[in-house]
Amino acid sequence: MDTDERHHLLDSIGEDAVVVFDVAADIAARLPEATLAMRDLQAFVVAHAEPATTCRDLRRDPLAIELFLRLSATSRYGLDTVMRAPGDFWQIVQERQFRQRWGRRTLVEFLTKELGATADREARLRILPRFKHRHFLRVMLGDLTGDLTFESVVAELSDITDALAQAALALAMEEWAPRFGHLALRQAATDHGKASGFYRVDVPEPAPLTSGFTVLAMGKLGGRELNYSSDIDLIFVYHVASDADPERDWHAAFTALGRMLIPLLERPDGGAQLFRVDMRLRPEGERGELALSLRETVDYYYSVGRPWERQALIKVRPIAGDRELGQRLLDELRPWVYPQDPDWATLDEARCMRRRIEERARDRDVKTGAGGIRDIEFLVQFFQRCYGGRQPELRLRATLPMLHLLTERGILPRGHVADLRAAYIWLRTVEHRLQMREDRQEHEVPVDPEARRQLAWAVAEMDLAAFDARLAQVRARVRELVALHFLAVGKEQDAMLALVVQGEAEAGLAQRVLGGFGFRDIPRAALEIRALATEPFFVLSRHRTERALVALLPELLHRIAQAPSPDQALTNLVRIAAAVGGRATFFEMLTTRLDLLDLFTGFAGWANYLVELFACFPGLTDEIIDALSTRPRPLSVLTSEARALVQGLQNPTEPLAFMLARESAVTALRDLAGLDQSQVSRRLSALAEAIIDTVLGRLVLAQTHAWGAPVEAGRPTRFVLLGLGKLGGHEMTYASDLDVICVCDPGGRCSRHDRDGEAFWTAVTQELMRTTSEGRLYEIDPRLRPWGEQGQLVVNTRALADYWAEPRELWERMAMLRVGILAGDARLGEEVLALIRQAAYAAPLPADALTQVLAMRRRLEQSVVGKDHLKRGPGGYVDHEFIAQFFSLGLPAQEVLAASGSVATADVLKGLARLGRIPSQAADELIPGLELLRFIEARMRLSAGRAISTLPTTNAERIELARRCDFATLDAFNAAVAHARATARRWFVALIG
Repeated sequence: MDTDERHHLLDSIGEDAVVVFDVAADIAARLPEATLAMRDLQAFVVAHAEPATTCRDLRRDPLAIELFLRLSATSRYGLDTVMRAPGDFWQIVQERQFRQRWGRRTLVEFLTKELGATADREARLRILPRFKHRHFLRVMLGDLTGDLTFESVVAELSDITDALAQAALALAMEEWAPRFGHLALRQAATDHGKASGFYRVDVPEPAPLTSGFTVLAMGKLGGRELNYSSDIDLIFVYHVASDADPERDWHAAFTALGRMLIPLLERPDGGAQLFRVDMRLRPEGERGELALSLRETVDYYYSVGRPWERQALIKVRPIAGDRELGQRLLDELRPWVYPQDPDWATLDEARCMRRRIEERARDRDVKTGAGGIRDIEFLVQFFQRCYGGRQPELRLRATLPMLHLLTERGILPRGHVADLRAAYIWLRTVEHRLQMREDRQEHEVPVDPEARRQLAWAVAEMDLAAFDARLAQVRARVRELVALHFLAVGKEQDAMLALVVQGEAEAGLAQRVLGGFGFRDIPRAALEIRALATEPFFVLSRHRTERALVALLPELLHRIAQAPSPDQALTNLVRIAAAVGGRATFFEMLTTRLDLLDLFTGFAGWANYLVELFACFPGLTDEIIDALSTRPRPLSVLTSEARALVQGLQNPTEPLAFMLARESAVTALRDLAGLDQSQVSRRLSALAEAIIDTVLGRLVLAQTHAWGAPVEAGRPTRFVLLGLGKLGGHEMTYASDLDVICVCDPGGRCSRHDRDGEAFWTAVTQELMRTTSEGRLYEIDPRLRPWGEQGQLVVNTRALADYWAEPRELWERMAMLRVGILAGDARLGEEVLALIRQAAYAAPLPADALTQVLAMRRRLEQSVVGKDHLKRGPGGYVDHEFIAQFFSLGLPAQEVLAASGSVATADVLKGLARLGRIPSQAADELIPGLELLRFIEARMRLSAGRAISTLPTTNAERIELARRCDFATLDAFNAAVAHARATARRWFVALIG
């Protein structure tokens, strides 16, 4: 302010004016149009009869200066309201009403009191616009200062409009009643029931209605989300009681009431427009009757109501007149608006409607343009139509509370809803600033840079470049999310959603969704798809589970179709899902991790054995997911993990059984994904060692506590458990028994019990066999011990040495070539291994050795006559084992083990080739066949869930097995098996005879 202006203010108004305008100048400097704001303030001051008093009041309350200037920069409509009614402005500021949320009840009470203060109709009509402008100004100021949240702003604007509609109807009825006769109509002004659109109001069993007239709001007013300059979409409905005058044309009477009401809402005092009333959403639109009876309205929607009208009625709300009549209408229409099983064929209509609206919109339109407000509203209403029939809590009218519920119910991801919520509030704020400028129904961002710069400041006090960037970013994100969850979803996905959520799927729908995926029993498959979506835990969201399954379903069905038996694969998936702690999370993870989806569908399609584990061990799926998301556990840590699991537990079998199931399942999944069979066998063997060693350790402690440790010559006696066969060679497969020999030191007495050491170790072994069998761990088979079933369960080292000091049968020597330490004292184990191997390997061969081997092989073949046996049949992998074992005999054990590196059959064949015992060609040709036959056996066991080595003979079963073994055709499978067997038998004959 220059010196001349200061002197002029000082002379004409006084010192208060100088202070006020100095303060105002500082504030105006931050505004987009500082000069205009200062002129507006000057006009405000001089417009008063006593400008000095006005300046004194402004100086006392500088907040009034800031509010006035912000209003000047933002809303010419608000500024005009202040200039017309400065007293209202002063009252709002001085009482800080702009920080208050009045609510519908208080607004109705104040308006009723004002109207009741005068009997003059013209004066009462003038009260309506003044009431609106005063309270819109109050809300506007609270909005601009941030004292009112967005939710409070739209609710207050709606409640102000409700109060005015109720008052206008009362005024219309004053004029209407004398002309059409008095009916017992419930007056709006006496009804202060719950009006919040943020929750559902439960109503009691309806009683007979008296005659009544109700005004229902739709759109933003119905949802209590009104703008500053919205149209108000209304419907008029009436009811005539049976005792009303039958001679009266009540339809004409209530139509007349509606015609009287509309002008009172638009221009009650004949001046400027109050509201723009839009009746086009009524039944039949502009062609329809202005008012319809309750029965006619209900009949219309149920008979000819269109999909867009279902969506529009989501927001319908009685705002004036007979509220009970309005609620009765809502109750009767609810099954139509929210059917239990929506007509899924019409759901795509919402997308079409959204696209048609967008086609008519300009890109600058923040309401109807792409990524605008309508996108979010249509997305929300789409899911309300999908799920509202079964979930009453999803029938809210307002957008923001519904967005919150959509994430709470798991229908939309929390992060996506947070972005949509922020975008909705920001876009609506832009819309508000556009509309409050001139009180026009404006939705388009201006082209003119200066007008857009003013808008940018009004929205968030940002510069134009930042505003443009923010607007583009918000709309792009909205369109991205709305496309993902709604617009880009096609009819096929709608059909899948229908299949998942409907109580009973129509045959045509099930055929449409599932017909191309190889199911033999489509109705059963449809039932199982719905079973997948059933969340058994009531605290978890069924909606989220359904949505997650629908998103997963296309990929899931595609993979199930590749299974040997799609029906069985789907059944198995249902069993797997039943063991999952939270199915929605499981399905969402599979949607984003297609590698895991491949594994689990492979699991379901190819590994019935492991599916059984899920039924036995709830929560196993979650453990497997965690295990598959990390690096494989080194074999060396399995024992320490097993010991940690049982620490402090009285019964160790439960956690160990779970660990066995988890590790077996993880190994099988990696097996199905292509893990080498030798690694599969090593993992299964190491797992057995870890579990048996842990159980044995616990049982030894328990037995020691009961009897005392057996002591000989001042030291405890030792014990070791040796594994034989596949276990000893680290070649275990699924569902293998454990062939063992139990050995202890000789002698020893128990300090607390008069029993010898062998009795102690026998009791431990017996308890080990019982515990592992009953605890669902392993079946231990000790029949290969010295003297077989006639011998002691536990043999001491002295008796073992005596046993092997004598010539043993050739079959027994061969059986002892694959032996290793399973659990117990490692040093004793090495001693026993050296003793057995010295006798088994190095002893001279009997003269009829070849004859014995051939006889043994022949007996094994005869034991499976009539079966297509992978192990014992001609060319089965016993041929490979016999070749490896027979040509290892007669050599020092150290020499064979040094050349082979292990006692596994394939390694021994390689070692024998290195030693020149068999041709290198023999090893090269035998090993692939051995690996193939064992691979097929492992696949059969995964499917059967038990130890099985016999190939199926029927074509259908054999084709299924071929697919399980990754063969494209049955012919290719048969050829590969025949080649492996022929090669094995050819070399067996060539090398042994």
